[in-house]
Amino acid sequence: MQISLNIKDDLYNKIVSNGVDMQTKFNEYLLTLLDKKEDYVNSKQFQEDKKYFHDALNEIESGKVKPIPFDNGLEELDNFIDNVK
Repeated sequence: MQISLNIKDDLYNKIVSNGVDMQTKFNEYLLTLLDKKEDYVNSKQFQEDKKYFHDALNEIESGKVKPIPFDNGLEELDNFIDNVK
């Protein structure tokens, strides 16, 4: 696959003049992004977050709690922000 990047001329010239292998650096960067995602998905924090949201969804679907209407939520958020200032 081929992609194109828009790099400012002065930056490109610096990269080339310093002998940086842009293909290798770009591939390393992409792998780093994937590793970070994998790290989170395999983390204890992800499992805790997943359980929290699953439990919240179950409470809403069972009728145990009712979500507040969107407009009311915005109003409550605005009030909270005003009181924090």
